[in-house]
Amino acid sequence: MPALRNDFFELAVRADAVWDRWSRRVRRRLGMALPLRILPYRGYGTRERALIQARVLEDRHVRPAHERHTLVGSAIASYKRYATREIPGARVLVRWGDKRWEGTTDEEGFLVLWVEPPAGVSPGWNMVELELLAPEPEGAAIVSAPVQLVGPGSELGVISDIDDTVIATGVTNPLKRAWALFLTEHRTRLPFEGVDAFYAALRDGHGGKADNPIFYVSSSPWNLYEHLDEFLALHRIPAGPLLLRDWGLSRQGFAPGGGHSHKLEKIRGVLGTFERLPFVLIGDSGQEDAEHYRTIVREFPGRIRCVYIRNVPSRSRRAEELARIAADVRAAGSELVAVDDTVTAARHAAVQGWIRWAEVPRVEEHRREDAEARTVLDSLGRDGG
Repeated sequence: MPALRNDFFELAVRADAVWDRWSRRVRRRLGMALPLRILPYRGYGTRERALIQARVLEDRHVRPAHERHTLVGSAIASYKRYATREIPGARVLVRWGDKRWEGTTDEEGFLVLWVEPPAGVSPGWNMVELELLAPEPEGAAIVSAPVQLVGPGSELGVISDIDDTVIATGVTNPLKRAWALFLTEHRTRLPFEGVDAFYAALRDGHGGKADNPIFYVSSSPWNLYEHLDEFLALHRIPAGPLLLRDWGLSRQGFAPGGGHSHKLEKIRGVLGTFERLPFVLIGDSGQEDAEHYRTIVREFPGRIRCVYIRNVPSRSRRAEELARIAADVRAAGSELVAVDDTVTAARHAAVQGWIRWAEVPRVEEHRREDAEARTVLDSLGRDGG
């Protein structure tokens, strides 16, 4: 049976690729084909090894957030991001300083390329140029991909869930969560109170200049990348690589692996890249973040300083489950701290010496401002209803 299933998806992938090539060829002859674009993703790495990520797609001309002023405009933009046409086998030239590489996209249009950065490159964010070589390079703009290099000044890394940890979705079902994000205007959806200040404090570290890297992991599809990246920027939440999930058809199935294996795979990749860097993990109690992080603590002994789990309303037995997981995490040499808000987490982090005590009042202030803004939006929503 597994062999039959694999044969089916292999055939489906090939048929889909043939259809896409034929469809684009016909649309080009009719003058209806959209130009191609490179969508750059945030990469990461060290001075020795760095990951360049991007995707080659048909350009559906999604308007940026500051040009969209209605819910309908945001919904149209989200629809365009979901209704993508990926370009497999595209050749992309990567330029970084005096170095050049060439990569080829996979069957879903993804470019994943590990490279050795140029000599003398500085830690922090670096911009890498991406240029489409084939097919149809004419009209495709050269774009810049941000790559964060972690240097010796970094004190720790942060890996954070997104859904119901940074952004309030209020749902645990992945499809409903994506739908909630799909129909949401950036300026009317707020992050959890104080997240921006707390994450900024973690980025700055004990001395205020650590430039600690922050990675965001989610089971949301890559189609939401621009949406999520814009959300972080609009709410001044520290930028970091987004580690999302491919929901498309592949030789392993449709959206293979589920959220569990996807998140574990992405977190393992980050920890494997930065072998000497300790980490703090942040999630919520509504899904399986605590279970995922317990696995990571066990697999990477001595690497995880703390696991923060934000309490969300859930079934009554969840508190008992979290207590058992916390005991397992302690036995593995780390700590799981369940918190009701970012201020509690910030105070704990300050006691541990991971952030400055001076940042705790700032987290409190931002939490209060965000709570007031949420109250206003809720009131407007009730009046509008």
